[in-house]
Amino acid sequence: MSPTQTLRRFTVIWANTNGVPFNTTGFFAILRRLDGSFVQAAGFDGFGTARFSRVRTPTNQAFILRTFRDDGTLFRVRTVPAGVSSFVVIG
Repeated sequence: MSPTQTLRRFTVIWANTNGVPFNTTGFFAILRRLDGSFVQAAGFDGFGTARFSRVRTPTNQAFILRTFRDDGTLFRVRTVPAGVSSFVVIG
């Protein structure tokens, strides 16, 4: 049996420490390369999930991920490693 890639676009899940996704209605995330260049912004749905439609998986480089509330308040900054299909922001 060969592995199957099921997530074709980079997906972020924002969950609490128990693994339960937050209600992230109105939140959004910005993805940048390590040199700071902009890649894409993506809105979260109400179930803690944001999908970056322009980022194929597995990723071929590391990224900086920033999550924001709808008023622009920065909540989290994380470094996403290369070679992943998804990333979970915990807390």
